[in-house]
Amino acid sequence: MATATLPLVWRGRSGRTYVPQSGGRPRHGVASVVRRVTGDGGPAGTSAIPDGTPLALKLWNEGDEVALDQLQEQARVLVELSSSDDELPCPRLYDLVGTPLVTGLVMEWCPVDLELWWREKLAEPDAFGRLMATMATVCRRVSDYHVFHAQRSGLESGHGDLKPSNILMAADGRWLLSDFGKPQVAEPDDSPWASSRVIVGTENYVAPELLFHADQPFPAALDTWSLVASCFALLQLRRLILDDGVVPRNGTRSPRFRMHRIHQVIEVYSADPTRFRARPLDLEAFPDPLELPEQDRRAIRESVRGIFPESGESSEKAIYELLLELFDHGMSIDPAHRYTSARDLAAAFEGLTRRYLELSTVSARKPAPKGPAPETLEIQRLRRLAVAAEARAASLERELTDVRIERDEAIAAAEHRPPAPTPPLQRLLPIAIVAVLAVNLLLLAVAGVGVGVLIANLN
Repeated sequence: MATATLPLVWRGRSGRTYVPQSGGRPRHGVASVVRRVTGDGGPAGTSAIPDGTPLALKLWNEGDEVALDQLQEQARVLVELSSSDDELPCPRLYDLVGTPLVTGLVMEWCPVDLELWWREKLAEPDAFGRLMATMATVCRRVSDYHVFHAQRSGLESGHGDLKPSNILMAADGRWLLSDFGKPQVAEPDDSPWASSRVIVGTENYVAPELLFHADQPFPAALDTWSLVASCFALLQLRRLILDDGVVPRNGTRSPRFRMHRIHQVIEVYSADPTRFRARPLDLEAFPDPLELPEQDRRAIRESVRGIFPESGESSEKAIYELLLELFDHGMSIDPAHRYTSARDLAAAFEGLTRRYLELSTVSARKPAPKGPAPETLEIQRLRRLAVAAEARAASLERELTDVRIERDEAIAAAEHRPPAPTPPLQRLLPIAIVAVLAVNLLLLAVAGVGVGVLIANLN
């Protein structure tokens, strides 16, 4: 089906036709192209989609036989998942295009992937907490897929190709998984290392046992490795953007976002791609297989810088230690030492989310000012009384000084002023007073004598 020569109209097996929606730009991937389309005609699957509703049409890149095989596998998995009555971990499948081989999938439209979402959120104050909570949700979606596949086939199986561009957000905010099927990992004999020594960027997220085509005793551990590697790449993307760095055109697919742990795996792989084919991994071939190299530890410490705008380094250190424990566990070379259940990895991300929220609450809460001791309060009270007394004394001294000045001025004025003439009445008043006093004394004397004579007569 050559999309370059046919008109842009596709007919599904349901009888509905699909045309590109105006303004929708196709997303070109390694093995396929995703277009936003609208349907018209018959029913699509078991749902009636009204005209104008955006859908995703995923078409294989013609000429890529591996991509065509992968599309057949994706179609098979999506048909099985769509038959489930539980909440789907993937976009809903509405129609298939192509007969007898599937050349296109018509699915629920998901406008944003994990990397695009993170670019919009990474500068917000609570961005780290949002990312940890989102990673926990994605891990639960992966676990749902693992459980469904095991119940359906009786065998455990991993997705095998998880990366930020394969984790999608639906229009209603649900996180979903895409690109199911056998991942495109070259056989060791066909490896590009055999001649060109070049390895593709998507292997930023491929677990070592999948890269070597080694034994896979824990299929779920393939996906937990990819999820932890995706978290590392997103944290590095945040640090790069906040530090005004230039983001590569291929985003987190760039080797710039690879962990040094993965570089160690690639170095062993480049020496002999076939050394572990169909055999268990030899841990002694890798340096520090159970702990991250120092370069990754420093990068993780740097990635949490500034996640608590209102607090110091102690909160960042607490988060770093939890994050380092998660990465040591999730990126262990030994699959048995890794998270062998996506549900367990989800619990680890949830624990990080809770701890981040606790520390954020503590840093946002301003401590109440500590009150002084009772002795200090008494000393302060006495000091205030002493200051008030000194001020009152100074005020009284100023008033007394003013009174003295007024008195001295009055005395000085009186000394330089001639005495005023005494009025006649004022000169006679003292004489009259003296005369009255003399008459009163005489009368008292006479009365005393009379009383004495009376007492003598009575005797």
